[in-house]
This record gives sequence, C-alpha cells and structure tokens, in this order.
Amino acid sequence: MPKQIIGTILVILLSGGMISCSVTPKTENQKISRLVNDNKTFLVDVRTPEEYNAEKIEGAVNIPLDQIESRLSEFRGKKSIVVYCRSGIRAGKAKNLIQKNNIQNVYSGTSYQNVLELKKNKTKN
Repeated sequence: MPKQIIGTILVILLSGGMISCSVTPKTENQKISRLVNDNKTFLVDVRTPEEYNAEKIEGAVNIPLDQIESRLSEFRGKKSIVVYCRSGIRAGKAKNLIQKNNIQNVYSGTSYQNVLELKKNKTKN
C-alpha cells in the first residue's frame, strides 16, 4: 500500500477520534456526568491508596483494583456505580470484574481527570 494512502487512512482515523483507549463517547459521558453528580451514585476510585491520597474527588471512596474481589459486598445493593482510575484502563477492568460478579449498573468514568471535569461542569443532560 502506498505511503500516501496509509497516511490518509491514519489522518482519517486520528481526526475521527477512533484511536483512543480512554475516550468515552459523548452520550455515555453525558450519562456518566449525571451519575457522577448524583449523590446516590457509588463513586469509586480504583487507583492505589498513594494515588488516591495525592488527589481526591469529594464523595469518592478508594477501593484499589486489586481489592475489588475481596470487597464486592461494598458494591452490592448500590443503585449505580461509577469507577475511575488514572487513565481508564483499571476502571475498565474494575467495571468488568464487578459485572462478572452479577452487580449491575456499573459505569467507567475512565480517568480521574474526566470525572473531576464532569463534577466541575455538572453537565445537565
């Protein structure tokens, strides 16, 4: 394949936002924004205690990813759960792990920065 075609394909993919690990689609982010700003949502930071202590979001609890399985009882009975980490990778793993244990209404807020921005902006959608 000629370099020009490869370059064009790469530009299309990058400009369309199709290459990203932690970008949340707009409609999902709107839903997560509502949840993050709802005091009934169980907001869980799955980063390490050191990361959590360095920067916290008001109302969030710290349950590191490696402790999720041993602390599943804390998730049961929650109306909705939003998990987040530094980049979104651990949040995705936490979400999948929680859901595998028959706990529903779990969402990934992706990153600390994303959840912090959603709380600051309090998007009304």
